[in-house]
Amino acid sequence: MLTNLSSSWTSKPPLAVKYRFDPGSIGEPGSSNSICSTLERLLAWEMKLYQEVKAREGVKIEHERKLSSLQSQEYKGEDESKLNKTKASINKLHSLIVVTSQAVSTTSTAIVGVRDAELVPQLVELCHGYVISQFHVRFMYMWRSMNQCHEVQNHVVQQVRGLVNRSTKGESTSDLHRQATRDLEAAVSAWHTSFCRLIKFQRDFIKSLHGWFKLTLLPITTEEANVNGSQPSEAYLLFDEWKLALDRVPDTVASEAIKSFINVVHSISLKQAEEMKVKKRTESASKELEKKASSLRSIEKKYYHSYSMVGLGLPESGPDNVHGLDARDPLSEKKSELVTCQRRVEDEMVRHSKAVEVTRAMTLNNIQTGLPGVFQAMTSFSGLIMEALEVVCTKSYAIK
Repeated sequence: MLTNLSSSWTSKPPLAVKYRFDPGSIGEPGSSNSICSTLERLLAWEMKLYQEVKAREGVKIEHERKLSSLQSQEYKGEDESKLNKTKASINKLHSLIVVTSQAVSTTSTAIVGVRDAELVPQLVELCHGYVISQFHVRFMYMWRSMNQCHEVQNHVVQQVRGLVNRSTKGESTSDLHRQATRDLEAAVSAWHTSFCRLIKFQRDFIKSLHGWFKLTLLPITTEEANVNGSQPSEAYLLFDEWKLALDRVPDTVASEAIKSFINVVHSISLKQAEEMKVKKRTESASKELEKKASSLRSIEKKYYHSYSMVGLGLPESGPDNVHGLDARDPLSEKKSELVTCQRRVEDEMVRHSKAVEVTRAMTLNNIQTGLPGVFQAMTSFSGLIMEALEVVCTKSYAIK
């Protein structure tokens, strides 16, 4: 089994890369039948096996060294007492090799027992979607539920595409709209991250177990090469098919669809920002217009008061007095500035109105074309992985 690879073990047994816990619980059966509990017990047994293999290999090395020493002594013709002493050491080491090999064999058998009696049934249940102890970690059930949800979401999105009236004048983008868009972008980004992590976790999980299971099939000795019988090979073929099924399912399309929708929402956010800049310019120009109008009213009031005090009427309009005042009068300049400012406000209002229309059209178009693509990709992917797991589950009936 694992002992044949002892020379490649430099620090820790395979499972120790992913799981770490106190190996003192080897003899305790554990209070839970969860996969986590089983893997922890297997790790403890493997750490024990690692130490036993390491001890056995050390004895073998010493045994070989003593044999070489005996040959050297015999070649040199040393006295009988030294030869007998070396032979006694060799016999003792040989007995120790037998003992350590038996310990390795016992521990290896225990690992195979836990593997076949506990881990294999638990993994079969995990694939099928049954409840494992108090944990509801179920691959088949999860992907079937996701497929059903995405089908409903895709149907709803397709239905609402024609319900939105594009000709209706939209509201100006507010801070609340901007925050909602940022929240949507953050939520879709988190969705993309979670999706990628989920797929990677499931693949890594099965890949690690598949690799470990393959190691456990290696015999300790030639005599024990066929001890495990047919069931481990059936279980190995199941996990081999499971690994291949997950590797074959193309998740790139679904992942890229979500990422593409993130870009869609981000482009909407940028367009909203542009619209709000135009809105701020419009508001700033409007405030400037109000300020100039207020200043003009104040100046006009003073002029009216001055003319009335000297008993003169207001100047009449003429070719050079289009506003009722002399062209050289400061009041004429103020009125000209007011007209210019008013035109600028009108221009900014037109720009803002167009910006609102562009933002609304872009939002409706991008959302209505982006969302269906996401849910179609997710529906297709969840359907493919569900079908792949169904094939794996069918193969598991021989084990169950």
